[in-house]
Amino acid sequence: MRLNKFTLAILFSVCSIYGFSQEQHPVKGKIENVKNEAVGMAAIQIYKADSKELFDEVYANADGTFEIPDLEDGSYRLVITEFGYQQSVTTAEVKGGELNLGNIILQAEKAETVELKGAFVRAQTSQYRNEIDKRVVEVGNDLVSSGTDAASVLNNIPSVNVDQQSGALSLRGNENVKVYVDGKPSSQSAAQLLKQIPSNQIQRIEIITNPSAKYEADGKSGIINIVLVKGQKKGYNVGLIAGYEQGKKSRFNSSVNANVNVGKFNLFGNVNYADRPSKQNGIGQNYSDNIDQLFDIQNNKNRNLSYKAGFDWFINDQNALTVYTNQWNGDHNALINTNILQGVKNDLNRNDIWSDSKSSDYSLNFKHDFKKEDHNIILDAFYSTSKEDDDRDYTNTYPKSKFYQEYRNDKTTNTRINLDYTNQIKDAGKLEAGLQFRRETNDNILRSTDVITENAVNFNPNVDFEFERKFFSGYANYKQKFNKFGAQIGLRLERVEDDGNWLFAPNNSGTLKKDYTDLFPSAFLTYDLTEKDQLSFNYSRRIDRPGMYQLTPVPQFTTALMSSKGNPELNPEYTNSIELGYLKQLKKGSISGNLFYRHVTDNIIQTFKKDPEVESAFIQYNMNYDKVNSYGVEASWNYKLTKWMSTYLAGDFTSSEMQSVIEDENNNPVVKKITANTLSLRMNNTYTLTKQLSLQQFGFFRGKNKFLQGEMLDMWRMDLGIKYSFMQGKASFSARVNDIFNTMKARVNMDNPYEGFAKFKWESRTFYLGFNYNFGGKVKSRAEAQQNKTEQNGGGIGLQ
Repeated sequence: MRLNKFTLAILFSVCSIYGFSQEQHPVKGKIENVKNEAVGMAAIQIYKADSKELFDEVYANADGTFEIPDLEDGSYRLVITEFGYQQSVTTAEVKGGELNLGNIILQAEKAETVELKGAFVRAQTSQYRNEIDKRVVEVGNDLVSSGTDAASVLNNIPSVNVDQQSGALSLRGNENVKVYVDGKPSSQSAAQLLKQIPSNQIQRIEIITNPSAKYEADGKSGIINIVLVKGQKKGYNVGLIAGYEQGKKSRFNSSVNANVNVGKFNLFGNVNYADRPSKQNGIGQNYSDNIDQLFDIQNNKNRNLSYKAGFDWFINDQNALTVYTNQWNGDHNALINTNILQGVKNDLNRNDIWSDSKSSDYSLNFKHDFKKEDHNIILDAFYSTSKEDDDRDYTNTYPKSKFYQEYRNDKTTNTRINLDYTNQIKDAGKLEAGLQFRRETNDNILRSTDVITENAVNFNPNVDFEFERKFFSGYANYKQKFNKFGAQIGLRLERVEDDGNWLFAPNNSGTLKKDYTDLFPSAFLTYDLTEKDQLSFNYSRRIDRPGMYQLTPVPQFTTALMSSKGNPELNPEYTNSIELGYLKQLKKGSISGNLFYRHVTDNIIQTFKKDPEVESAFIQYNMNYDKVNSYGVEASWNYKLTKWMSTYLAGDFTSSEMQSVIEDENNNPVVKKITANTLSLRMNNTYTLTKQLSLQQFGFFRGKNKFLQGEMLDMWRMDLGIKYSFMQGKASFSARVNDIFNTMKARVNMDNPYEGFAKFKWESRTFYLGFNYNFGGKVKSRAEAQQNKTEQNGGGIGLQ
């Protein structure tokens, strides 16, 4: 499926005809309490007077003022909600011209009427809020991540880290985290996916550290769901973005967003293009064998083209259908030079890589609302496929001179069918239940001209590996409020069937067959200490199933001194996770904190053994070993210090046990245990200099961190961004400098599998210029209210 120029022209033409067909008027007001104090950041939901369906939603400013722009003539109900206050309902009659509702007074909330849902935590840039089972970041116009990708956006979120060298994603210090897009997994790896999603296409990010039974049980550290922008506005709406970034290499990005909302149909789409070449370099020093490795990595071509296209069909008040597709295309070329220095000897190994990738996601969602409110059933079907072709030329002089080529082809598919039911029982709680079928496949091929000699036989190390994993799942959740207490309990059942076949030339082959059934309980409790203080407690059981590359016994990557292969005997590891949270609302902000503890059994560990074929080389592999524990604390403070300055400070500390089995000098296995402590701090200050001009300052620090092979030294950076808006806010220029002092780099002291030191530096200091322009209507229809309900209740991660 492609969007050509003709299709886009028709789309925009239809939009332009429809965009100015309505008279539009603003509604203003101010929210206060009985003491005439401003109540900032309250949620204002707008309903048509004769409808129960959500029409629009805005939020009050820190001084309590709000504005609802561009409403058609008619009668509306404004439902105002803020933590610690009773819900308020105000009527607005729009008949042309500006309507000022004046001051709206909120009454203090009675303890017995507090609803079971999280309070909101918001900043001027990105907005943060806590819900009963997740944290949500409504991604704003963060200046320090403009023109970048999803990896950069996630790096600015507390407790989340993305390794700048490998692209590995971790949550609370653990890389076993699942990444979803629009509530559904992609066939791409997390590292590849995050580099292909432009930052401006992210609407919100959901951090689910302790998922309930409603969610799939994979990932011991939780789930990160990236929700992409989808046009929702009535009429014609178009957004244009273009940017230029300069580091050691020049980078470009551009995108177009559009939607047409006509009656029962909402058509939406976007197109994004980015070319982000880069240069990186590093050094690895082996003190034990007196060998140094100098790395020079040049990503000469890193082009990504993506688009999203789809429609919502609001059949009637009770039925809605949403269909969309995400498409990603990548074209990459890299040169990796490795100088191996041994005394006066200098050997150069060169690796040229050319790769093309294509991924496609297809989603269909049908929702039926029963006549009773919050009573519905949803059918959701999802299919994704990913293919990557990879050609490599190796020109080596170490450990011996040779030239060979490799061709790699990797295909993956992901199929999901969900059926979910929700029912708010009268005078009782809410029941949620669902069924799911999943199927994941991977077909991996490696062809090589390299020649290996084994038992006097020469052969090419070709690899074929096919893997299929099926899931059959069901869950049930029940939640209810009891005065100051809120509770949610759930249970999920999953049966898994693995089926794999592998072949490694010349005649090594095998099969992988395994099936097992598990139960995954979850529990969530909340208690309202006061009107503005809330405690929460939750528990869940999780699983980490070894992936294909951890299972296959054939080599997955090879460098001059390191290779990696899987272990077909690897078993899943299980995690029991407990979390205690506290949230306090302040007059102009909030404070939140979390304590968590994880107990892991059948722990999967990464370890090394000496390569018997190559001197000073090692083989990396995985194995199950014993059990480990980890715990940590997170804290954040969000506050509007003055009318022109707000700040968001966050810190997290994690302590994790790690285990490995290494070989001593006599090749005997030795158990190595360490405790890894990690401290991360983030600061985000926003300065509103004028109505049109704003400034953002971001700081990041991560302390020393031990791992099984050594210790990662501390790192820090400071970013600065500025934005100027004009044309009544429809257009803006932005500029930023990342890593102003050029301090961001990775430094490692190694003690396993050898003693040494490593340092890696990437293009962390860059300069960016961007231009945004948006035009079109801003009036929502009844159909979009149904669409909003579809997204919130069924069009995303909840459909498990």
